[in-house]
Amino acid sequence: MLTVKTITLGLLTLLLFPLKLSAADFENCKIVEVVVSGELNAHVALDCTISNRPSCATAGHYFGFNKSTETGKQYLSTVLTAFAANMNVAGYVDSSPNSCPSWQTNVALLTHLRIKR
Repeated sequence: MLTVKTITLGLLTLLLFPLKLSAADFENCKIVEVVVSGELNAHVALDCTISNRPSCATAGHYFGFNKSTETGKQYLSTVLTAFAANMNVAGYVDSSPNSCPSWQTNVALLTHLRIKR
């Protein structure tokens, strides 16, 4: 029998550890091009189309990120590893309206990246 305590603990768990139940915005893709330019710009071309991207992201096979931040440096390292090893990548982009990066206004802004065999 469900008790108030059990239900409360279940709800707290869901609030503290939210699950993204949807599929990634891109999955099982290969990196076909890596471009780094200037102080901020890094963008990556994939062999697949990114879904759930903002309307400003007209280059549907690309994602971008700011390579000057700590997170951007981690993304760049992960991207280069995947590219060199020909590994699959998956991830999420910011789907908010007008969320494309100011330094590359036609690509989706990366928010999560993983590599896998």
